[in-house]
Amino acid sequence: MATSLAGKKLRFSQSIAIQVLIPMVVIGLLALASMVVSLLVTLNTQHDAEAINIAGSMRMQSYRIAVLLQQSPSSDEERKVMAKNLSREYQLFSNKLYQSSISRAAEKSRRKSIKDNYSRVVENWESTITPILSPLMTSQRASIEQITTANKLYLTLVGRHVEDIDSLVLSIQKNTEEKIELLGIYEGLSIFLSFLALLFIVMRADQNLVKPLKDLVRAAEHTSIGDFSYRTYYEAVNEIGLLCSTFNDMSANLARHYRKLEDLVDEKTVQLQQSNQMLDFLYSTAQRLSEGDIDRQTLTETVTELKKLTGIPQLSLCLTNEASKDQFDLISPTDDQYPCHLDNCISCFMRPDKKNMAQGEISFPIEDANDSFGFLYIKSDKNRALEPWQQRLIEAVVEHLSFAMALQYREGLSRRLMLFEERSIIARELHDSLAQSLSYMKMQVARISKLFDRDAPEEKVREGLDDLQQGLDAAYKHLRELLTTFRLKLDAPTLYLALKATTDEFDRMNENIEVALDYKLGHFQLSPNEDIHILQIIREAITNAVKHAQASRIQLQCKHGDNNKVIFKVVDNGIGIADNPYKDHHYGLSTMQERADWVNGELDFGPSSGEGITGGGTTVALTFVPEAFR
Repeated sequence: MATSLAGKKLRFSQSIAIQVLIPMVVIGLLALASMVVSLLVTLNTQHDAEAINIAGSMRMQSYRIAVLLQQSPSSDEERKVMAKNLSREYQLFSNKLYQSSISRAAEKSRRKSIKDNYSRVVENWESTITPILSPLMTSQRASIEQITTANKLYLTLVGRHVEDIDSLVLSIQKNTEEKIELLGIYEGLSIFLSFLALLFIVMRADQNLVKPLKDLVRAAEHTSIGDFSYRTYYEAVNEIGLLCSTFNDMSANLARHYRKLEDLVDEKTVQLQQSNQMLDFLYSTAQRLSEGDIDRQTLTETVTELKKLTGIPQLSLCLTNEASKDQFDLISPTDDQYPCHLDNCISCFMRPDKKNMAQGEISFPIEDANDSFGFLYIKSDKNRALEPWQQRLIEAVVEHLSFAMALQYREGLSRRLMLFEERSIIARELHDSLAQSLSYMKMQVARISKLFDRDAPEEKVREGLDDLQQGLDAAYKHLRELLTTFRLKLDAPTLYLALKATTDEFDRMNENIEVALDYKLGHFQLSPNEDIHILQIIREAITNAVKHAQASRIQLQCKHGDNNKVIFKVVDNGIGIADNPYKDHHYGLSTMQERADWVNGELDFGPSSGEGITGGGTTVALTFVPEAFR
């Protein structure tokens, strides 16, 4: 506590404000003292000039009395006048001697010479002058001899009397001069002390204020341009010293914070570059996995780039073998290719279901809700766990692999199912059409053979041959229709473009028939299986309209129905359709009905009145709910 108080006192005593304030107070006190002294001197010398003037008039008054005594009055009247004038002069001199500023100056003065001179003048006036003048003033009939005697006596005394008055004036003058000289000395001393105080203020201000402030300005200029190494030189226990010390500490702190910010920016830049590399890698991985089939080369490139990006020492991808769920295909980076020497993959130490993994070993399963496709094995340093960004990146890659493999598996399964369905349809169509036709022709051949064996008439044999020829023609025609149907493929990327290509194809092939498309489904997505069946049904319907309807206009209408249904109609303005359109040896309508059943739809045949085409005709309508809305 004592040290703290001493420090506070030291700081207070060395404060610039105190160092400037003290000389200013000294200058103020000197100025005030000078004014007080000037005022006192002025007050003390206020009546000195008046006393000197009155003393001068007293000398003159003495000589005037002498002049009056030298007059020689001849008559009583002149003597009265002289007595009266002499009495007036006497009274004036007495008033000046006793009641003027001379008497007050003598009383207040502390100088003995003034008092002594004043006392001599008074004593001389009272003891020598007054006795001479009193008879002349009291008696208005003084004789000439009295006046002459008084004049002679007065003339012998007036010189000394005037000298005493001069001595009094001189003493008053010296007293006044001494006061003025003292005032001058004091004023000069005040000016000198004030100059010293002012010089002290200027020197201290230059040393403790101006130069440190200039140094602070230079330091601020360096700081403003990012240079935090400049330090102020001034050190003192005062305000500027505290400011300089604080500024130096602030600069040091700013330099540290600036370095920390630069390090943080560098770190964030590295993280941002790393994030960009991660995003580029994830994008390229997603693009690579989605462009085509996932083969070994694609997976090798993926794990190679993943290992290079993460810097993990050992990284392997183990995929399940289609032949056995207990066997895995090992895929390693290009710089780390090595065969697996384990015959039994169930005992593999890298599997994620193992409980005895060493420290630093992690396996990420590649799977979806229903199927498992393998796992990704990671082995890092024993004393170093995966960083968060490495964990996120690996999990994202595993998620991409899981999704891509599941999608490829589902697409393969879907393609196989579609292939099986299409083969089943082909088998049924071959069985229902060509097989029946061949059976019919086989029966006709057996019949003709029997007719030959029986030597039947030529008409019977020719009738059998005609039936056989008709069956062959029907079988050949249906074979061409089947080949056209089987060769059909959906090249267009959307159903609308496929339907547009179909209507344009029929419109070009038939010059006398206008085939138009009225598509009102908008952006509507169907499954590939539904697209194929719809396209085949519509082609068959348009083909029948072109061949049998004798129409001049055919319109394909596609629109929405109630309850998420879609409706496809082929409307023509032809001759119409029979009540029972199904014919022997004609399987087009049956095939259309089967395809409609495959999409869970309804196929209707009927007249086209009120369907947007005038002139009657036929309407073939397919109505079903797409698989996405079931």
